[in-house]
Amino acid sequence: MKVSMSLTVAENESGLCYNSRIRYLEKSEVTKRKEISCPDMDDFKKSDQEPDVVWYKECKPKMWRSIIIQKGNALLIQEVQEEDGGNYTCELKYEGKLVRRTTELKVTALLTDKPPKPLFPMENQPSVIDVQLGKPLNIPCKAFFGFSGESGPMIYWMKGEKFIEELAGHIREGEIRLLKEHLGEKEVELALIFDSVVEADLANYTCHVENRNGRKHASVLLRKKDLIYKIELAGGLGAIFLLLVLLVVIYKCYNIELMLFYRQHFGGDETTDDNKEYDAYLSYTKVDQDTLDCDNPEEEQFALEILPDVLEKHYGYKLFIPERDLIPSGTYIEDLTRCVEQSRRLIIVLTPDYILRRGWSIFELESRLHNMLVSGEIKVILIECTELKGKVNCREVESLKRSIKLLSLIKWKGPKSSKLNSKFWKHLVYEMPTKKKEMLSRCHVLDSAEQGLFGELQPIPSIAMTSTSASLVSSQADLPDFHHSDSMQMRHCCRGYKHEMPTTTLPVPSLGNHHTYCNLPLTLLNGQLPVNNALKDTQEFHRNSSLLPLSSKELSFTSDIW
Repeated sequence: MKVSMSLTVAENESGLCYNSRIRYLEKSEVTKRKEISCPDMDDFKKSDQEPDVVWYKECKPKMWRSIIIQKGNALLIQEVQEEDGGNYTCELKYEGKLVRRTTELKVTALLTDKPPKPLFPMENQPSVIDVQLGKPLNIPCKAFFGFSGESGPMIYWMKGEKFIEELAGHIREGEIRLLKEHLGEKEVELALIFDSVVEADLANYTCHVENRNGRKHASVLLRKKDLIYKIELAGGLGAIFLLLVLLVVIYKCYNIELMLFYRQHFGGDETTDDNKEYDAYLSYTKVDQDTLDCDNPEEEQFALEILPDVLEKHYGYKLFIPERDLIPSGTYIEDLTRCVEQSRRLIIVLTPDYILRRGWSIFELESRLHNMLVSGEIKVILIECTELKGKVNCREVESLKRSIKLLSLIKWKGPKSSKLNSKFWKHLVYEMPTKKKEMLSRCHVLDSAEQGLFGELQPIPSIAMTSTSASLVSSQADLPDFHHSDSMQMRHCCRGYKHEMPTTTLPVPSLGNHHTYCNLPLTLLNGQLPVNNALKDTQEFHRNSSLLPLSSKELSFTSDIW
């Protein structure tokens, strides 16, 4: 008698005490009792003593929990848990050598007594799929299989009483895909594939799943896409389009308000670290008071009074106004150019008188100013008043607009634009430099003559000086005998209107080699008595005051400055 056998010799795997090809296999359901023996050890036992076996898990000594007991050459697990799965190695010393056996324990779920469960399509709830003829189609069938021993999942498609293999060649089943697996429980998928759907394919298809405990099925009905679905699609797209149109309309109507809101809450400060002194340079033509009631008094009042006061006193911007802040001198053009360079914006107010007198000529004649406009070095805000097309030099205005690189055009539409909540002021503030809005102090209020437009506000006097201003001295030192009245009339040449000014001490500049400009009442400079003054005698006032009356010749060239 001859006996043949196969002998395999394998090295231990790197870092392990066994080779994966030479292992014993044991299986156990979770929560069940399991005993793992040390196999094939009979030849190494001595009849007079029990073998001294040491157990390892994953080749490492382990402190076994209380329900795991070593019994002779076996390891008894009284209640198997999921984490008990793994490789167990028993080791025995025999004649100076180590004998090892490794057993792999696979832990599974409890053996199921239920048939598989369809996940898609759902059982007893047929699914309807709308298909388009001539297009490929892929229908998945998903099912859950509990642990049922060694048998694999059984899943297949049928059309009526026919298997898919019996149908036309353009319909076939895909491969069974394992989606999930845990302790022997599996979730699998089998796809039904149509290369191109034809009219004859519009029918009911059933997915069958089964194991040794039973069989379940779920159905899918293929239906041709109808016109109603096209209408629904068109309606959905139409709704989206209308929403987009609505958003565009809202943005077009309220884009300035939205941008101002963003700038106020999230914007930065444009005036930080730009080394510029003024927020805007205001260019317009100052006219005589008698002309205000001739052509367009509303436009002139807007340019001379409303615009500067609102920007400075309500919004807190710092403006440079040549007629107010610059003294004519031999370096007037150079000073003017320097002030424009120190401004972040250039505001040009196109009043009728500004157009007739070509108020923008300085920006064409002075090369540095002209280069600033055409190169975009300074942003220009052009405020255009109404009824300009019929004016002289209207073509030159259009040419000026084309020559400016960074230009924003804002139209002033008369008294309705003077309200603070009008679109005009919002647009103007949007074009002005971005800066954090500060709380206005009492010196940033509007004149009492403008209370009708801008609320209960009170005026205060102001002092404006050029960069070469001299220091101011105390008024008490120069006017020891002069006492102010309770109120006096004050006239601003750059504005052309009167308002009441409360009694205050006006500092008088020291006169020397430096230019100084102060916004002082003309009545004081002309030596006139203030209204309701306690000193009723004119001669007594002149004797007790260091301010003497000015002659007509002196007033002819000083009144415009003061």
